[in-house]
Amino acid sequence: MSTPDPSDLDFTTLVEETAPAPVVRETPTPAEEEEALIGSRHLGAEGFHMIAARRSTSVAPAADPSTQVVLVVDDDLPTAELAARVLRRAGYQAAVVGNPRDAARHMTKLGPPALVLLDVEMPGMGGFDFLARMRGNKYLKDTPVILFTALSERRHIVRGLLAGADGYIAKPISASALVAAVKTVLQP
Repeated sequence: MSTPDPSDLDFTTLVEETAPAPVVRETPTPAEEEEALIGSRHLGAEGFHMIAARRSTSVAPAADPSTQVVLVVDDDLPTAELAARVLRRAGYQAAVVGNPRDAARHMTKLGPPALVLLDVEMPGMGGFDFLARMRGNKYLKDTPVILFTALSERRHIVRGLLAGADGYIAKPISASALVAAVKTVLQP
């Protein structure tokens, strides 16, 4: 196996203005629309919506949460810190950054995290665009991403899942539901 080119591991190019974001479909197919309707009643009743679209292939069987880093990307730093605190109490390592540019710098310096908890509405580059760019990067395409946002309409959920999100959580959310969502996506 060949050694990766170190310049390929510079994820800061994901947020450069010169690189256009990959096109993400915003209109679901009839099958995707039907799938999005499943669980929509739970969104209002339980305060969260979680769909594990795929399991992480990068997590070793029976991975210890203390070895897994969750990168929380949210411009609302008090909310991000609260989510990180909840995840740390559950045994995960958690890092907080305030925007996609800082997330790209963090991943360039420390490598891809076990999971990214990504807000959608942020100044500059939003979460949908950053997710699409991650999915287009050969080193980040399989990094699990849960969108963590106040946008809770079905069209937003469908757009996030079409963009490649592994899960979607509508804020506000209980601590136990957040931990359950992360565990669901990171289960081997």
